[in-house]
Amino acid sequence: MENENYEVNDYTFLLEESVEQHFANINILLLSGKHIDHKYYSEYTVLESYESQWKFFYQNLYKLNLVDDIFDGSRYYYLGFTENGKGKLSDVSRNKELTELQTLIGLTLLDMYYQKYFDEEKVIYWNDIKTQILESDHQEAYKRILFNDIRDSYDEKEWSEVHTKFGKTIDNFDRLGWVEKQSGRNEELLFEIRPAIHRLAKLYNEELQNFESFSKQLKNDETV
Repeated sequence: MENENYEVNDYTFLLEESVEQHFANINILLLSGKHIDHKYYSEYTVLESYESQWKFFYQNLYKLNLVDDIFDGSRYYYLGFTENGKGKLSDVSRNKELTELQTLIGLTLLDMYYQKYFDEEKVIYWNDIKTQILESDHQEAYKRILFNDIRDSYDEKEWSEVHTKFGKTIDNFDRLGWVEKQSGRNEELLFEIRPAIHRLAKLYNEELQNFESFSKQLKNDETV
């Protein structure tokens, strides 16, 4: 990592070969909301090697903070908004808050991450999600919101609708770098939860601390 004990005030680092090679991809990923960890090895390495310069670049040109965060021993980078607003991404079309249903699913995945805390890779199968819904401490909230009814079992059509809701949210979280979709044998929904999912704990700390109260305010929203 670059020494940060001096002031960075120019863009000469952009002329470095590694930066030139990966600049476009890094910029597109970060501006699209991606959280970049070591899974994106080349982009991550360039960000880490010139961290101070990148921070100056985004603060000066975009009025955005390049944030480096660490969770579960893994560092990741993303663009955060300044205290004064959302910088040059303030246009509604450029930033979209999570829906209530996406938030619920995100908090569900965060809980599942902690359950697999000692696993090197937090790989989730559809059956893991079904078990979480049916047997976790928050099962009544999950059932009420996802199925609009609290029962011991649900039919195939009902599960299919919940699968669709999760699938759309997983697609969105994959674009953010909170999960990484995987292909698997006979698996329609298979993904790894990445450490960046922990950002949800920061964004929705109040909801986490008062989950039951939060969940009671949610409606069965078909729009993901």
